Amino acid sequence: MKAMYRAGVMVAAFVFLLPLSARSEIREGSIEVSPFVGYNFFQNKQNLKDRPVYGGRIGYNFTPHWGIEGTVEFIKSGVDDKNKTGVKEGQFGYPMDDVDLTFYHLDAVYHFMPEGRFNPFVVAGVGGAHYSPTISTRDMAAFNVGVGAKYWITDRIALRADLRDYMVTEIVQETYHNVAATVGITLAFGGRERPAPAQAEAKPEPVVVVVPPPPPPPPPAAPTVSISADPATIEQGKCAKLAWSTTGASSASVDQGIGSVDPNGSRQVCPGSTTHYTVTAMGEGGTRTTSATVTVNPPPPPPPKAEVKFILLEDTHFDFDKSTLTKEGEGVLVSNIQTMKENPQMTVRIAGYASASGTEEYNQKLSERRAKTVQDYLIKEGGIAPERMTTIGYGDTRPATYEPIPSDINSKEAKSNMRVIFEIIVR
Repeated sequence: MKAMYRAGVMVAAFVFLLPLSARSEIREGSIEVSPFVGYNFFQNKQNLKDRPVYGGRIGYNFTPHWGIEGTVEFIKSGVDDKNKTGVKEGQFGYPMDDVDLTFYHLDAVYHFMPEGRFNPFVVAGVGGAHYSPTISTRDMAAFNVGVGAKYWITDRIALRADLRDYMVTEIVQETYHNVAATVGITLAFGGRERPAPAQAEAKPEPVVVVVPPPPPPPPPAAPTVSISADPATIEQGKCAKLAWSTTGASSASVDQGIGSVDPNGSRQVCPGSTTHYTVTAMGEGGTRTTSATVTVNPPPPPPPKAEVKFILLEDTHFDFDKSTLTKEGEGVLVSNIQTMKENPQMTVRIAGYASASGTEEYNQKLSERRAKTVQDYLIKEGGIAPERMTTIGYGDTRPATYEPIPSDINSKEAKSNMRVIFEIIVR
């Protein structure tokens, strides 16, 4: 108790005799580095000599009030009563002599008056104590609480004093109190400063200005008006947008049955023939009128109806069971190439068919190859553009005549089903 009293007197002498200031010095987001020295008082039952302590702290201020800091401090002590034996864990005695201690801990700090140059605070934390020579199977747990204060001598440098009670314990066994009083310097880095209070602006003396009466207003001008039709020429059955704008008008009207309208606006009109629309703007300065014309084009003539022709390429126009053209088949196509060249609007649909003889897959592919052969001939020999032609193969799915004996490929019915229909559409 006597040791704690002496330490308290040291810190109080440093803290409470300092002048105060209204300037805030604890900055949110600042980092503080604090080297320190002091004196440590051990509890008698730990059997250690009171000795100086030194170390350093590094901290971070989350807000002007709250911060956190880590501390490491060192003490070179010795055994007080070397004749003492039978010591417990945490106590020292024969044959020990010199003892080195290292305290390390993480502490929470609360500043009571962060807005002033003088900042008293409380602190509490947890860490460990390392002794050499060791007095336990591992470092002992150490808890600490304390009070202190900072006094800022510049914006970034402060004097600092702390009074701490370190409780070194084996948790479930003995607890020892070490009281340390330290003084040091705090160096602050970064952080956000509070804005300075706004200075009250001096109110200027009122100035009396004599304003002469305004001149009489000029007589109102006649309103202006404009009108447009978009588009001005339309097709039969379509509509145009009639838009008008005025200046200096209090009201307006449009003829052709529209009547009174806003001075600025638009209306969709669907005339049946050439129509004139007139907008009249009325205002204090008089009346103005302007017109727009919408012309309706006559309807276009109807498109000619498409004429459909069919050209049939029979089985005799292809080599037997193949997709190659015979001379007769080429003759049929040559007679139509000139017609397609003279009618560039003409399009062609080429459809291939097959008899029931053979498998479905074979017949499908044969019908597709024969239709493709016709298309390739028209492109290569006739110079017809590919986009004017389409091909399709139906295989044996669309027979022209029923085949009672599918295996008889020479039957009249089979011959009629082995064909390519060349469909020409003239537009």
